[in-house]
Amino acid sequence: MALGKAGVSGSGPELFDQPTDVVVAPNGDIFVTDSHRNGRNNRVVKFSKDGRFVKEWGTKGPGRGQFSEPHTIAMDSRGRLFVGDRENNRIQIFDQDGTFIDEWRQFGRPSGIAITADDTMYVADSESGPDTGAKELMGIRKGIRIGSARDGRVTAFIEDMEPLTPDHSGAEGLGVDRQGNVYGAVVRRQMLERHVRR
Repeated sequence: MALGKAGVSGSGPELFDQPTDVVVAPNGDIFVTDSHRNGRNNRVVKFSKDGRFVKEWGTKGPGRGQFSEPHTIAMDSRGRLFVGDRENNRIQIFDQDGTFIDEWRQFGRPSGIAITADDTMYVADSESGPDTGAKELMGIRKGIRIGSARDGRVTAFIEDMEPLTPDHSGAEGLGVDRQGNVYGAVVRRQMLERHVRR
C-alpha cells in the first residue's frame, strides 16, 4: 500500500506535505503525522486499514488540538494517541477520533515516542538546550525520558552524550526491544545508539 503521491507535496486527503511518523491501531486503522520545519499541514491524518481517508485534525498553533511540527505518534494499550508536538514542546493525547484528552510537558521536546505493551513510554528529546530559533526548551538536557503512559510520571533519563551542544541533535527515532534495551536513531551523528538495560 502507498499513501500519498511520490514527489508531490500538498494537503487534503490524497497528499502529504512532510509526513513524519505513522502508527497502526490493532484494527488496522492508520494514523500519520504530517508536518516538519515550516510545514504547511500540521495535522494528524487517519486512514482505514485499506488506505481510505477517514479524517484529519489539527491546524498550526499552540492551542489544544493545534500543532507546530507534529514529529511523532504512538499508541498506548487503551488505544490513545500520543502526538509529539515538537515545536510546542509537549505531547498531546487524543482518542482515535481526534478528541483532545490531555497534554504533557514533562517529557521535554518530543522527537520520537515509543510505548511498550505495559505502557512504559520512551520519549526522545533531540533538541532541548540552547535556543537556535526553533523555540527549544532552555536549560533542559537532550536525551531519552522514560515514564508511564498511564499517569505521565517520568521515572528515568538517558542523557545524550552532547546534552547541551547547540548545533547537535540527539536521538530522534526511537525503539525498544523485548529485553528493554533502548535504541535511538541520531540524525546529525548518523548513528544508531543502543542503551542496554541493567
